[in-house]
Amino acid sequence: MSSHYRQVLDLKQMRNRIHGASVVLLGAALFLLGSPVSGEAANIVVRLSGDLQYPGYFSLDVEGHHINHLCFLGSGAKGQVDRAFLKYLSQSGIPEGEYVVSPPLREEKWPSRSFVKNGALRLIPVSMQSQGVLAQYELNGIAVHGRDFYPLVVPLVKDKRMVRFYSDQLFDRLKSHWGPLRISNWDMGRLHDTWKRIQSAPDQLQARVEEVSAEQAKRLCQPPFTQRKPG
Repeated sequence: MSSHYRQVLDLKQMRNRIHGASVVLLGAALFLLGSPVSGEAANIVVRLSGDLQYPGYFSLDVEGHHINHLCFLGSGAKGQVDRAFLKYLSQSGIPEGEYVVSPPLREEKWPSRSFVKNGALRLIPVSMQSQGVLAQYELNGIAVHGRDFYPLVVPLVKDKRMVRFYSDQLFDRLKSHWGPLRISNWDMGRLHDTWKRIQSAPDQLQARVEEVSAEQAKRLCQPPFTQRKPG
């Protein structure tokens, strides 16, 4: 782990214990540690609309590896969706700004120490605007996740009937620290397969959250309409 990454982790742990104006000071410290500068090309872009049904989409461009868009699922989707967070975004605005990739926090007691398939990709803000929006909801950042965390839980439980219970427990831990944004399990597989091919250290990747219109999110993410033939 790089010294920059250890410093980011230390500052994040401090952020969990203090709020308000202190969050702004921590953001400035992260910025001085060498986090992305506004205007530079971002490797990861999260575009959010604030719409409950079409919340937005995720894009990635690193070392020649491209993902044009992975759509976030809305409040009507089955499985684990933090509808309260989607509603918060629709009412309080989009946490636009610069972010860096983050490992799980110690307090989460997460089964893995980095982004793995069927886990969650966490992004922590380093710009003051995005920190302000998320601090109101007492969140450290945002996290992209799939339908459930079953593959993470299965090796840890003896009674397979408890898999769903512990998967739900992981989701509760996640949303107590991060703003969850749900993608399909298929898209999570695509994301992780691409992620494995990236040579750069996660803390060196530049991320950004931007606002996008609900119309644009719907245009990209609305499932195609299939009309049944009569008879």
